Amino acid sequence: MTMATMTPNKTITASTASNRGGFLNTMASEWLKLATLRATHITLGLGFVLSVATTALVCIALGSTQDDWSPDFSPITTSMVGTVFGLIIYSAFGVMAVSREYANGTIRLTLTATPDRSRVFLAKLLLVGGTLLVMGVLTTVSMFYAGQALLGAYGMPTASLTDPDAARMVLGLGVVMPFFPVMGLGFGMILRSTAGGITSVLVLWWFPQIIGQIVPMWFRENILNLLPSNGVDSITAGHIQPSPSFSDPVVGGAIAAAWLVAVLGAAYLAFLKRDA
Repeated sequence: MTMATMTPNKTITASTASNRGGFLNTMASEWLKLATLRATHITLGLGFVLSVATTALVCIALGSTQDDWSPDFSPITTSMVGTVFGLIIYSAFGVMAVSREYANGTIRLTLTATPDRSRVFLAKLLLVGGTLLVMGVLTTVSMFYAGQALLGAYGMPTASLTDPDAARMVLGLGVVMPFFPVMGLGFGMILRSTAGGITSVLVLWWFPQIIGQIVPMWFRENILNLLPSNGVDSITAGHIQPSPSFSDPVVGGAIAAAWLVAVLGAAYLAFLKRDA
């Protein structure tokens, strides 16, 4: 009776340990592919350098010509202007993390080594999201301190990261930095195209900014605020830069999450159902 009771428990425990070990092996394999590619280091490094350099140049330009500018400016948002380059390049990284495997055919080797596609999908998602979470926070914090140092050198108003408004924007932007790159990974899986994936995620991100100033107020308030970029901006910048198209932060977060779940859900189904 004792043996009959213990044997199933041992089997379940061994199976669980095997699954956990298999997933860790998949994570290690996917990490090795990312970390050993020169393109990974170049892309992430370029996103970081261009972000910080853009903020630095803007702050130098403002400091050098401050008599020509309105004194009513935000040192917080000024130090975050480089985010645009970081988001573009990091989003491209998210797409290429999967699309290049389809382009060069190595996805077949990946799925031969790990037939469990759910495991491969989750490993890619966690690695891309985790890598860009670290890079996102590092990028925004570096931009902030570089910007404040330069603004202070010119005698212009500065901000501190202990200020709740600054912390919400700087750290918030860093934490949500993986949002569009992860969506890019999803589009890369759906379209299996680097160009198509990058175009899709950038259009989704830039669409409100492109047409926001030329459409009626009703459209801005009822349509544009349903797009993911406005949802993210409601969380990170709505307290500093109010906009008719921004939602309440909680609602904005829910909208952004719904878009992310929809894109990743479609990507997951495409990854499971289609041939490599």
